[in-house]
Amino acid sequence: MSNTLDREFKFSRKDFDYISGLIYDQTGIVLAEHKFDMMYARLARRLRQLGLFSVKEYIAYFSSPEGKDELPNLINAMTTNLTRFFREAHHFETLGKESLAASVRDAARLGQKKLRIWSAGCSSGMEPYSIAMTVADSLPDLSAWDALILATDIDTGMLDRAKAGVYAKSDLADAPPSVRKKYTRRAPDNQLVIDQKLKDLIRFKKLNLLHQWPFKGSFDVIFCRNVLIYFDKDTRDKLVARFVEKLKPGGYLFLGHSEALAGEKAGLENVGRSSFRKGGA
Repeated sequence: MSNTLDREFKFSRKDFDYISGLIYDQTGIVLAEHKFDMMYARLARRLRQLGLFSVKEYIAYFSSPEGKDELPNLINAMTTNLTRFFREAHHFETLGKESLAASVRDAARLGQKKLRIWSAGCSSGMEPYSIAMTVADSLPDLSAWDALILATDIDTGMLDRAKAGVYAKSDLADAPPSVRKKYTRRAPDNQLVIDQKLKDLIRFKKLNLLHQWPFKGSFDVIFCRNVLIYFDKDTRDKLVARFVEKLKPGGYLFLGHSEALAGEKAGLENVGRSSFRKGGA
């Protein structure tokens, strides 16, 4: 914890405890003590934007009628958004070679070309677009499929960026060159724009994972990677159980590499690094 005398704004342990408790109550995200400096840095940016002079003043502001719409901005500021295209590339190999290959076989057998994938905690959209690229490459007759990728996040700022589908060229450094060439086009300032065909596959929605999920159908694949680490153990276990309920028999669940234990405890078949399959198909 840094020396408070060096800070631009007054920020006490009491302030930290209050805001971390509020974030936990609203989102289930645990902000441990080692996040003290991170919280201060993100709050400081917001205080400058609002022209406030202390965190105490900010707390009074978002607790007042005048600041009633500020809470989403606070949640957005506290949300970690580290991501990149094709992060943990082995998941996309399993998605293409196993999960989608099974979907193609099932479609041929059942005569129904329907695919539902959920990116839970999609951040700035790099994960769902990586999924869409893999789907488009794995299903040659994509236009004949009823395919949909649901991409959800609690951070409205990240969802706006995801919908725009504009990224720095460096963001796609880990994407296969052929995929990058096929599904993006150049834009000014060394940026790339995602192909409209992929955008049409995705529905971006705001969702707090701890609240009721407003969809009734089940999914062939669920991605929830590097999200569970921000929750306490009981919340992690409950969320994984809910994901399992939402998976179709034979469906796949992909978790972050540090979250694999939660999948193993849920009774799923381990089919690769932090990759799981639901039985019953």
